[in-house]
Amino acid sequence: MVHALPGRRFVLTAMGVIKELAYRLFVAAGVTSAAAWLNRRKAVILAYHDVYTSGPDPVANYDGLRLRLALFERQMRYMATHYEVVPLDEIRDLPAGSRHRRSLAAITFDDGYANFYRHAYPILRRLGLPATVFVVTDFLVHGRPFWWDRLRAMIAATQRPSVRIDVDGIQQFPLATAQDKQTTLTDLSPRLLTLPPSRREALLAGLAVDLDVDDQTPAICGSLSADELREMARDGISVGSHGRSHDSFLHLSRDALLAELTESKRVLESVVGGPVTWLCYPHGEFSADAVEAAIRAGYRSAVTVIEGLHDPAADPYAVRRIGVNDHMTFAQFVVAASGLREMLKDLLRVRRQRRGEMRGQPTARIRGLG
Repeated sequence: MVHALPGRRFVLTAMGVIKELAYRLFVAAGVTSAAAWLNRRKAVILAYHDVYTSGPDPVANYDGLRLRLALFERQMRYMATHYEVVPLDEIRDLPAGSRHRRSLAAITFDDGYANFYRHAYPILRRLGLPATVFVVTDFLVHGRPFWWDRLRAMIAATQRPSVRIDVDGIQQFPLATAQDKQTTLTDLSPRLLTLPPSRREALLAGLAVDLDVDDQTPAICGSLSADELREMARDGISVGSHGRSHDSFLHLSRDALLAELTESKRVLESVVGGPVTWLCYPHGEFSADAVEAAIRAGYRSAVTVIEGLHDPAADPYAVRRIGVNDHMTFAQFVVAASGLREMLKDLLRVRRQRRGEMRGQPTARIRGLG
């Protein structure tokens, strides 16, 4: 079995190359333009987190959530040329089923990192593109680093070959190579997400000792300031809430949910001097209780991390977006934004269902992509 692994890796790499060539062909042949035109009743909402000019450490950016600035600028130039980029409010107010000459798009950034103001905002302003930044108010007001940035920084900096951590049982995590560290972060991060904040904080404090590193995040992980947010709000950048603490809404009581949403809304409105009506669910996790709390707190819409184009007829508290990361090629970005990727997945799903029906298999047991 061990001898089969290199061959499997080769097959996966070859499939990736073939897919990339197909995507480039779709772009060059105008297939993506046709897909965007067919999807013009919907809107593409792009979801970013951060951009960078130098750094970050490849280990710390293992999931590509920090995007190279040059790639971001190329994407924005493409959007400015091929789409009508509008504020989120305009997309929310679209009549269901309405068609547009050009496909509509909106740009969003989650978390409220300072690099948005330093690097992304100047590009957006130069191109005349509106955007929305979803801000975590504890991050804004107190500058408290996010726990995942602390974890990434510690794992990237350590010289230890491995570490024993008790999350849901004691386990040894490898750290000898960059690949080991990325694998450990991929495995460990979702586990820490489910922990109560107090236990997670204790684990991180102990981890710094075990790894023999400082519990400090690099400057790239810093927060926007209130003055920067206020300046941008006067210049085409709208502001939405990403919660007060960025704790998952699935692990908060109803009272805590309402307090989280009400307080973050109050703080942001006091900073920008206007209404804050958009919410972005922390970690993309939400429930019926979270939606109810959002409505009670006065939010009119909420975005998710559910992949797909936004349909104006859909639930305004479960708005879909297209996630963008540093691992995407430009062709992959164009295909995703056009809705072609969704269309191809739907076709594949239908094909698999039909095969199941022809073989007499119950279609509910056939898994599609998505």
